[in-house]
Amino acid sequence: MKIQHKLTLNSSLVFGLVFTVASALIYISFKKSAENIFFAELARTANLTASFYLEEDELSTREYQRIEEKFLNASANQEIRLYDKTGKIHYGKADPDTNITIKILKTIRSNSRYNFKVGDAFYYAIYYRDNQGSFSIIIKAHNPTLQAQEWELINILGIALVIGLVVIVAVSYTLSRLAYEPVRHIIGQVKTIDMTGKRHQLTYPDTKDELEDLFKEFNSMLEKVYQSVQIQKNFISHASHELKSPLASIVGNLEVLLHKDRKIMEYKDVNQQVLKDAERLEKILQNLLVLAGLEQSGPMKNSRERMDEILWEVLDQLAKEYPSTRINLQWNLSEDKQELLLFNCVHTQLYIALYNLIENAAKFSDGKPVEITVSERKAKLHLQIRDRGIGISKEDLLHIAEPFFRGQNVSKTSGSGLGMAISKKILDIHHIDMDIRSEREEGTVISLLF
Repeated sequence: MKIQHKLTLNSSLVFGLVFTVASALIYISFKKSAENIFFAELARTANLTASFYLEEDELSTREYQRIEEKFLNASANQEIRLYDKTGKIHYGKADPDTNITIKILKTIRSNSRYNFKVGDAFYYAIYYRDNQGSFSIIIKAHNPTLQAQEWELINILGIALVIGLVVIVAVSYTLSRLAYEPVRHIIGQVKTIDMTGKRHQLTYPDTKDELEDLFKEFNSMLEKVYQSVQIQKNFISHASHELKSPLASIVGNLEVLLHKDRKIMEYKDVNQQVLKDAERLEKILQNLLVLAGLEQSGPMKNSRERMDEILWEVLDQLAKEYPSTRINLQWNLSEDKQELLLFNCVHTQLYIALYNLIENAAKFSDGKPVEITVSERKAKLHLQIRDRGIGISKEDLLHIAEPFFRGQNVSKTSGSGLGMAISKKILDIHHIDMDIRSEREEGTVISLLF
C-alpha cells in the first residue's frame, strides 16, 4: 500500500474512532439527562398521587380540588399503584405488575425513594406515611417521545459519521497527493538515472521541510556515487595500463632474449631492464596495498610526533633519490611557536603523505628548485610546497586525487598515479586540510594546514 493511501486510511480510521466515541458519549449523556427529567416528572406525579389518595381527609375541599386537577393532568397515560405494608394493592390499577416484586417493595421502604427502568417502562416509587398507614406509591409510565428522540439522535449521528468519513477521506487523499507530489516527481527522475553515465542531480521545489533535506542528501549521495564510478573507471583504465606496460616489457625482453644466443652484455642489459620493470610492478603493488589498507583498516593508534623531524626524514631520502633537484626549506616559525610542530598522527602514514607530495614537486619541477615553507596560520602549523614546473590543468585538478589518474602533460615522466591518492587519503584520516593551486607551465602550490 502506498504511503498516501496509508495516510488517508489512518486519518479516516482515527476520525471514525474519535467521532464514534464522541457520538456514544453524546448519546449516553442525552439519554441519561432525558431519563432524569422524566423521572423528575414521575416524582411530582408520585407526590400528587399521595396527596390525592391519602390526604383527602386532611385537606379542605378547595385545596383537594386543586390537587385533583393537577393529579388528573399529570397522571394521564400512567399506571398508578399504592401498595400497603403487606404488599397488596390498596389504590390504583388493580392488576399486579410482575416487575414489582417483594424485593423492590422492600427496597422502596428502606430507601423512601426509588426509581428504575425495565425495557421501555419507567418506574418511580416513594414510601409515604399517613394516618391511614404506610404505603409504597409506584408510578409506571412510557415515554414514546424520548424513544423517538433517541432514534432521531442516532440517525443524525450516523449520517454525520458517514458524511464526515466521506469528507475526511476526500480531504486526506487530496492533501496526501499534494504532500507527496515532490516524492513522485523525484521517483520519476530516479527511474531515468543511469549511474554509469554523466553526473545527475535531482531537481526539487524549495519547500524548506524534511523532504527537501532528504532530496539534498540524496543528491549528495548521487554525487558520491558518480565520483566513485568515475574513480572505478579511471582505476580500471589506468591500472590495466600501468600493470600491462611493465609486464609487456618484461615478456618482450625475455622473448627477444630467448630468440637466440646473446652476448654477456646483452644478457646484462636485458636483465637490468627486466629488473627495472619488476621493481616498477612491485612499487605499483605496494602502493595498491597501502591504498587498500587505508580504505579498509579501522582507526590506528596515534602518537605525538614532531613534524619537523618527519619532514627532515623525507628531505634526506629525496636528496638521495633526486640529487639534481634543489629543495629549499624556509623556516618562518618563531621559537615560541614550537608546540605547533607537535601533532597526533601515525608516523609512517604521515611520512608517506609528505614524501609523495614533495616527490611529485621534485619530479615535475622541470629541474627548477622546490620551495618548502613552514609557518603559522590561524594558530596552526602551515606547510607549503611550491614548484615552478609543468603545472596541472584545471580539468586535471578535479581528478588529481583519483587512483591511477595522471595528468595529460605527464606522459614523459614515470609514475603510477597512486601517490596523490594515497596522500589525500592519509591527510583526510588525520584531518589535515590540503589546498592545491596550479597553472599549466607555471607550477603548483600545495598548502597543508594541520
